[in-house]
Amino acid sequence: MLEISGFRSFTGHLFENKEDCVAWENRAMAMQKEVMENFKNDIIASDPESFPEELLKAINNCEEKDYAGHLQALAKIAYWFSNSRLNYDMNFVCYEGKEQKEIEEWLSRKAIE
Repeated sequence: MLEISGFRSFTGHLFENKEDCVAWENRAMAMQKEVMENFKNDIIASDPESFPEELLKAINNCEEKDYAGHLQALAKIAYWFSNSRLNYDMNFVCYEGKEQKEIEEWLSRKAIE
């Protein structure tokens, strides 16, 4: 039986030696911290009042040890919204296409009345 030994990082990557694994984890944690800090700063620079208070608390109170989990969740959410065909441009939710045009027309008529 062939024995495989290695060091697995918290990101799931396998390394032959501990030093490479630790170096990778340090690099990954530094990148995660930078992304979270930029994310927090972008929210502050935009319109923080437009975010639900519970979401702002979760983002602002996120500890460095939890960055990986929060960033993975945000990436999944971003992927879902990017691929869901949902349209939020007009402050309403609908699927792009015929239904979107019908809703836009209905809203335009109601705004005029």
